[in-house]
Amino acid sequence: MPADVAAPLQTALFARLSGASLGVQGIHDVAQQGAAFPYVVMGRVILTNGDTKSTPGHRALIRIHSFSAKGQVLKVRQIQGAIYAALHDQVLGVSGFSNFILRREFSDCWPDADGKIHGVCEYRALIESA
Repeated sequence: MPADVAAPLQTALFARLSGASLGVQGIHDVAQQGAAFPYVVMGRVILTNGDTKSTPGHRALIRIHSFSAKGQVLKVRQIQGAIYAALHDQVLGVSGFSNFILRREFSDCWPDADGKIHGVCEYRALIESA
């Protein structure tokens, strides 16, 4: 499995989410101390082998986190809905690869220990080498 699919996949995800109306103050690679609410953090992208008999490929598990201020569960749910609209059942242009089936597996949200609301959405993607 080529290692270079991770960077183009993350770039494509950032581009898609940056172009969507998520209603957030920022989209970050990692959680930012003191970032203005609400915001989104790209979580883990876990890649596994998705080869078929005829085509090399990858499976990706993508986690996207959203955060809002204390007591704003509805805001996180709205952000998750906007992420869903931007990603679910959409073709994602991953440079050098063909993308098929980008689907949300689940979403959830809860209050963190400090009171801020933390949401997570998990997506699955099947990617074929071009």
